[in-house]
Amino acid sequence: FRSVSRTREQRLSFTFQPFLIRRRTERDLRGRILEGGWSQMKKSKITFLIAELFLVVIAGFFIHQIFRENVPQKRVAVILSNSGDKRWDGLINGLKQSANVNDVHLIICNTDDIESAQDEKELIDEQLENDVDAFIICPAPGEDTSDMLGQLGDVPFVLITQDAYSEDGASGFVTIKPDNYKIGYTLGEQIRANDADGLRGKSIGIITGYSQTEGSVSGKAGLMDAIEGTGCEVSWVYSRCGNPNICDIVDILGKVDYMVVMDTYAIDEIGENADNGMYNGAQIYGMGTSVKSVALLDAGKIKCLVIPDGYGVGYASVTEVVKGLNSRLYTMKSREEGIKIIYGDDLFSDDVERFLYSYE
Repeated sequence: FRSVSRTREQRLSFTFQPFLIRRRTERDLRGRILEGGWSQMKKSKITFLIAELFLVVIAGFFIHQIFRENVPQKRVAVILSNSGDKRWDGLINGLKQSANVNDVHLIICNTDDIESAQDEKELIDEQLENDVDAFIICPAPGEDTSDMLGQLGDVPFVLITQDAYSEDGASGFVTIKPDNYKIGYTLGEQIRANDADGLRGKSIGIITGYSQTEGSVSGKAGLMDAIEGTGCEVSWVYSRCGNPNICDIVDILGKVDYMVVMDTYAIDEIGENADNGMYNGAQIYGMGTSVKSVALLDAGKIKCLVIPDGYGVGYASVTEVVKGLNSRLYTMKSREEGIKIIYGDDLFSDDVERFLYSYE
């Protein structure tokens, strides 16, 4: 009986074993299917959320562009003396490129020579009536210019190429310019290095721009410091006023060994009438900012030229004004751009060609 019972139990066990295995297999399979389905649902949900987020970003970008297009450009007026003159080519290129990058509307005022603070004030008042937001100004000569500019109040402005003239030193206005003192000092250094006697017993004539300008005063001071102690005599100093015939004036002033010309208008006129880097017996060293100045150097009419980075001045001035317009909490900052010493043999070097590219 017991033997029969065991056999029956064994038979039952063998009979149900495949059934139990099948049930477990189905249960495991169902669990895996459910687990896989849940995992798939999670992946689909994450993909959907990412797609939604991407669409929100794109929509935000287009909404921002629409509103940006509806915001009028800031208007910046530029005041330069005789603004159509070729000496401003590099500077104006810098102004325009920076305005394009910074998305501002640049107004380059059409001007003749600006000889006084009153001339400049009339131009400023005219642009204020046109609702400009800021100014970039080459300051007029004279002691009154600082006081006139101070009356602009909360209207942002940056001075370029030189500081406003003041007998007390720096005006305190934001200024982007070359180091005008360094220009004069560099010219003096070059003459001293090239003269066989170190300038001992030699004579120099100096030509600057308008007398009551920071550029002229600083340039002359730098030159005088560079030649101090050499035994060189400064025979005469002439500060240009208006547009006289510079050559006629130099002929009257008398002969010298070296002529240092720190004014683009004057260096171009004298260079045009020079021969082999000399005028009336004097070797010509100068500062120039026009393509004509460079062409005269290339032709051997000028011995040595110092060129300020006008492009850099123009570009940086717009950038600084825009920072001031975009945030009233931002304090605009002054800075000085570089200068380049060039001789005729240097014109085709890569370094000089890159520097002169801004004039094209």
